[in-house]
Amino acid sequence: MTSAGIAQRPGPAPDGHWWDLAACAGSDPEWWGDDRAMRPLAVRICLGCPVREPCLKEAVLSGDLGVVRGGMLLVEVHRRRQAISLVCAFCNTQPVRATRTGHARYCGSRCQAASTRRSRERRAAA
Repeated sequence: MTSAGIAQRPGPAPDGHWWDLAACAGSDPEWWGDDRAMRPLAVRICLGCPVREPCLKEAVLSGDLGVVRGGMLLVEVHRRRQAISLVCAFCNTQPVRATRTGHARYCGSRCQAASTRRSRERRAAA
């Protein structure tokens, strides 16, 4: 932060590695693995991370499947890699909840209802 209280984008770490600036640096790596119960905590950490984009980019390039990186879950479906967002599609500030069949798109019923209302309003205006 500057003295005026304006947040600045972090520059490269002294050794040049973006992961040294990651919000998860020093955290338990198990949080980002297959344990579905830990994913919301991992995503909360990702949400405030200044290096989400390079983290996700590297995960995609390296084929890092089944782990949370950059607020996304990387999976392979029908021999194609996909990044499933674990962040609410409406508010973009909260992790989504895990469901029996996968992950919801919204953090809760309020965001889901607001998204539905917005979609209806857009269709009516068109």
